[in-house]
Amino acid sequence: MADLTVLYDEGCSFCTRVAARLSRISGVEAAAIGSETGSVMLRDLTPDERYAEVHVVDASGRRRSGGAALPVLARRLHGGRAAARLLAAFPAATAWGYGIVSRHRALVSRLTGIRC
Repeated sequence: MADLTVLYDEGCSFCTRVAARLSRISGVEAAAIGSETGSVMLRDLTPDERYAEVHVVDASGRRRSGGAALPVLARRLHGGRAAARLLAAFPAATAWGYGIVSRHRALVSRLTGIRC
């Protein structure tokens, strides 16, 4: 099992591409929410709750979703520790920013070059 498993919406090409990039990081695995891995790791959530946001599950089984997943992921990025501390220090702002990006994925895709 990976140190972190990122569970993403396989129906969203932006999410799929971001997950593919994250899976290149050592110890990070990406799995579709609708996969067997997703079904097992998110078994306590309804289908709507599963697809409402991204989920990150660590090796001990602790799950963080939406904005709360961002500091965990940022810590794994090269040079991401400062960003992780900032994201964790302001959870409401991080959740707000996550919500903006998730609602405007097509625009963010064009701005970042991560094509949908």
